[in-house]
Amino acid sequence: MVMLSPIPTCYHVFQPCTLKPLLFTNFATKITNDTISIRPAKSPLLSTLSFPATNDTSPIKQATTNDLKFEDTIANFRIKGLVHRITKLSSSNTKTKMLQILEKDPEFQTISDFNHLLMALVIARELDVCLSIFTKLPSFQLIPNCGTYSIMIRCHCEKNDVDEAKRALDTVLEKGFLPDAATFTVLINSLCKRGRVQKAKDVFYLMGRKGHKPNVQTQNCLLKGLSYVGKVEEAIEMLMGMKGTSLEPDVYSYTFVMDGLCKVGRSDEAMELLNEAIGMGVIPNVITFNTLLQGYSREGRPIEGVSVLKLMKEHGCVPDCVSYSTVLHGLLKWNEVEAAFGVYKEMVTLGFEADVRMMGTLVRRLCKKSWRKRGLLQDAGEVFEKMKERGSVVDQRTLEVMVQALCEGNKFDEALVNLNYMVRLGYSPEAITFDKMIEGLCARGRVDDAISTFVLLHVNGGIPSRTSCDVLINELNLQGRLFCASTLFGAALKQGVVARREPWI
Repeated sequence: MVMLSPIPTCYHVFQPCTLKPLLFTNFATKITNDTISIRPAKSPLLSTLSFPATNDTSPIKQATTNDLKFEDTIANFRIKGLVHRITKLSSSNTKTKMLQILEKDPEFQTISDFNHLLMALVIARELDVCLSIFTKLPSFQLIPNCGTYSIMIRCHCEKNDVDEAKRALDTVLEKGFLPDAATFTVLINSLCKRGRVQKAKDVFYLMGRKGHKPNVQTQNCLLKGLSYVGKVEEAIEMLMGMKGTSLEPDVYSYTFVMDGLCKVGRSDEAMELLNEAIGMGVIPNVITFNTLLQGYSREGRPIEGVSVLKLMKEHGCVPDCVSYSTVLHGLLKWNEVEAAFGVYKEMVTLGFEADVRMMGTLVRRLCKKSWRKRGLLQDAGEVFEKMKERGSVVDQRTLEVMVQALCEGNKFDEALVNLNYMVRLGYSPEAITFDKMIEGLCARGRVDDAISTFVLLHVNGGIPSRTSCDVLINELNLQGRLFCASTLFGAALKQGVVARREPWI
């Protein structure tokens, strides 16, 4: 019986590994004397993989304290190459065959080799393959060590299976191993993301009892979790407790608590917390300010959001697309249309693109206000043309409102162009859109354009309103075009519309 070594320390469990299959291929061709090749008869998948020869033939190997460092160049490349091949396989059946090959030709000599492979698979998000390989360790006559279980905790967390991750932690502790602080932090973070804050706190206190001192990142995970589930007072208390200690809160600490305050309608307190952070020398980032912007928008105070944009610039923080989109959305939601257009203009000037739906909303709001304030029609047209330039399919409601606003603004040529554009897109404009067009054209003596609009309505399968027919017949009568008036009267009757005006005889 092989005695287990004392509790090992796990180093670099979460060291990233970038897969570079081309480097692996080049390196493998250069290795000759000190390597042996796996060439299984049943599958060519591993035909190019090379593994270092070893004189150690003992059936069970124990990891050293540094067994998770990717310092062995040969091991590094062969693990990367193997993971690359597993990742490229398309079907789960083929991946199963790969595992069978590994089981029949066990060239992995130590648990360290398997830990490298498991961690690389987690990084490559081949989580199911990682779990399958873990269950096959006995067939390789290897015993999991602290690093193995730490990696499996990470694997379960990546799969959002926090219950299994917690069970893996319990198992490794029962076996006398002690995972490092990073492993505890990963589990705490995953529990908080799932809203399991009480469980996360239990792991946090367990971490302390096991001799690990939580760092700022661990505390931040809990702060985020508490804010996420609405336990804002507890989050504030924890934040205040960090001040003046070795765990001095950083920008993320303040941001998480601010987010919790904003979500429960306490944005002013979040602003106070921001000012406190700045006073302590903490430099807020764009995420910190965006949190405030979202809070003010939710509370129906979008103008304060505009002030926050200015504050960002004062502190040397450049607003991003999310910042402008959040403020624009809030201003439109609460009908601050002119301010919304100003933010939109600034946004476009900086090279950001607004969401097409928000642009449509902005066009409609500007159009409706333009009936009382004519200057806004030009602003609406600017946004509208930008939508078309981007190749976006403008929705029917925006087009209809735009056409009606152009008619109200006596811009009938533009209105006609956009009405025809609507029809080409396959839309069926409402009768009121045609009514406004026909009435406006007739009022300016443009009866031929009015008739064209009437015909366009008919061709598009629409039924003219009695109002449109009355206006058009009356104008034709006045111009002495009685035959046209009679034809129009008859066409309306066929569609079930009885005009109040009749052709003069």
